[in-house]
Parts: sequence; C-alpha cells; structure tokens
Amino acid sequence: MKKYMIVAISILFLAGCGFNKQETTNNIFLIPEGFEGSIFTFYNMPDEPPLKKEDDYTVIPVKEKTLDVLKDTEISQYGVSFTSTKDMIYGVVNDKYYYVDKNGKRTEINDQCISLGSNGGFSGRNGEDIKYSVIQVTSSSCGPSFKENGRNDFNAQVNHVGKYYFQKLAIKK
Repeated sequence: MKKYMIVAISILFLAGCGFNKQETTNNIFLIPEGFEGSIFTFYNMPDEPPLKKEDDYTVIPVKEKTLDVLKDTEISQYGVSFTSTKDMIYGVVNDKYYYVDKNGKRTEINDQCISLGSNGGFSGRNGEDIKYSVIQVTSSSCGPSFKENGRNDFNAQVNHVGKYYFQKLAIKK
C-alpha cells in the first residue's frame, strides 16, 4: 500500500510540473539601425494594423519619431509602434531585439544594450483600454548598469513622450 501511495504522489507531482509552464513574452523588436532612446509600444489602438507573427514570436516594428518639445536636444528622437492587437503578452521576457537597415538586414542587439521599462494603460478617447510598454535601447552605453536602470536622459525622454501620448490619446476630463 505504501508503494502505491509513493507512486501516486510521484505521478501527481510530475503532472503538476507540467501545469506550471511559465508564459513567455515572445516578441521580436525591429528597430531602425543606429537608433538610441526610448521605445513605446501602444496596444488596442483603433485603425492600426495587428502585430504579425514570425514563428512563435510577435513582431513589433518600430518607427523613429521626433518630439517637438525636445527639439534641439539629444533625446528628441524616440521609437514608437502602434497596433490594434488588444494587449501585450505577459510572462518571462525572452524577447529578441534587432537593428534593421534600409535593406531589411537584421543585426541582433546585445541584451546588455536593452533596458526594460514600464508597462501601463489608460482609457482612450473612445473608451478603449490602451495598454503600453516601454523599453530603452543604446549602442553607446551597453552594460549591466544600462540593462538595470536605463539612462537618465532616456528616462526624462520617457516622461516627455509618455505625457505627449497620454494628452493625445486619453479621455479628456
């Protein structure tokens, strides 16, 4: 009887391990070659295309934009992607990051050159639940400190760009 109990407990334990599979984010960021700064991805944006898939990954194409209020500063350029895809995938981050040249050639970006930022959300003008995520990318400040904290000037950029889009996209009170 004791032998059967051990076998039963072992089977339940092993079966439980299969149910604890962690979700992964599975994103591929396609970033304009040479870009450094903050990148915002906005989800659940009406009239924008859904994100495409590449194997098991979701592809996030990044466009470089300029924020007028930061004109003539080193942080005027930021990255952004808009999609009608309802929400980001949450879980263990296993994203891939690539610089993309004008011919579409990808060059992988070292993970020490990426700093994960915040996720958040707000109500859009039409009542939609807009979600967003922020990352920072550098080619000149790579290392453990950047990966952990980003750069102070990029953090200031996040505040300005975030405020701009909140004012542009959120419900007016």
